[in-house]
Amino acid sequence: ITTSTVQLVNTATSAVVASAVSYNATTFVATLTPSAALAVSTNYTVRVLGGTTDPRVKDVAGNALAATFTSSFTTVVPDTTAPTVTSVNPINGATGVATNAAVTVAFSEAMDSTTITTSTVQLVNTATSAVVASTVAYNGTSFVATLTPSAALAMLTTYRLTVSGGTTGVKDVAGNALGTTFTSSFTTVVPDTTTPTVVAVSPVNLATGVPTNAAVTV
Repeated sequence: ITTSTVQLVNTATSAVVASAVSYNATTFVATLTPSAALAVSTNYTVRVLGGTTDPRVKDVAGNALAATFTSSFTTVVPDTTAPTVTSVNPINGATGVATNAAVTVAFSEAMDSTTITTSTVQLVNTATSAVVASTVAYNGTSFVATLTPSAALAMLTTYRLTVSGGTTGVKDVAGNALGTTFTSSFTTVVPDTTTPTVVAVSPVNLATGVPTNAAVTV
């Protein structure tokens, strides 16, 4: 059981696929492992040589496989569908967003994590066009990218989230790029300018007969 007797062949071209072949004597199973990924949408034939002429597979007693065995399969159709952004948080147009909020972007399919970086997923101050210093992480299970600003955002400020598309933008695991650059904006919370007041005190103002061991609360 070698690469001469157990082969994988491109059915259309008859080219033998470079592979490694191993045999498990306990399970009687031979495993052929291609040296490189197979071509997409391509038919392959597994060929186990038998018959009357070597090379051919034989059992431990020297009996050869009676006839050559073949089986075929076809690989997956290539993914040519571009990914999309399905949701974003904060939502587009949101107001009153906390200044410590993280920004999340959900994609329609599994993405190539190496393309989801601080260069392709950015938060920009709309008024100044300054890019907010941030970290970007991607969850391969939920298909969600999270942008976390390195410091609190400014209050009452509009920010624009940009997810780059095209050849230099984010891509899915098949290499398909986001069709066009995605943008979404939100505005942070209005600053609190109300001065505090004292609403109660105990003992009350002008109280009399207050015990000498009384605590005072404000």
